Amino acid sequence: MSNLMLASAVKAELVLNAVRSTLVARRERGADALEYVGMVVLAALIVVGIVGAVNIDSLSNAVESAVGKITGGNS
Repeated sequence: MSNLMLASAVKAELVLNAVRSTLVARRERGADALEYVGMVVLAALIVVGIVGAVNIDSLSNAVESAVGKITGGNS
């Protein structure tokens, strides 16, 4: 194998490794975003579960009272 062919083969392998590294990094960024969305959804489900466990009538009355105080009227 001549020096020119060897140098070309090494450069091609370096380019392929760089492309492969870039693709792996992009996949990991996508995985991070998906994990973040999963955590937000899980937190929302926990909040919904807690609110669902509270007596809805008393929660409704408390919200109506707070809104009435803020707006200055009865709601």
